[in-house]
Amino acid sequence: MPVTADQPNGTAVERHLTRLTVAYPAFQFSREPFGRKGARWVAERRDRAASGLRVVITDDLMELHAVLARDKDRCRAR
Repeated sequence: MPVTADQPNGTAVERHLTRLTVAYPAFQFSREPFGRKGARWVAERRDRAASGLRVVITDDLMELHAVLARDKDRCRAR
């Protein structure tokens, strides 16, 4: 099956995961299969006792960035 924009290749996934980790160090990231719906980006807060967002699961990389950026801003404002 050819790689599409919805299904990035392994190199692209690794690049995105590295960038996410640098931009949002409070989270760990992965790309996981999600049944018939395909793979999803997963972000989990490293310190589960910390306040703020705990887990994000989405197929949209831009949505993941937006949600994490809002959470980062909220945590900074406290």
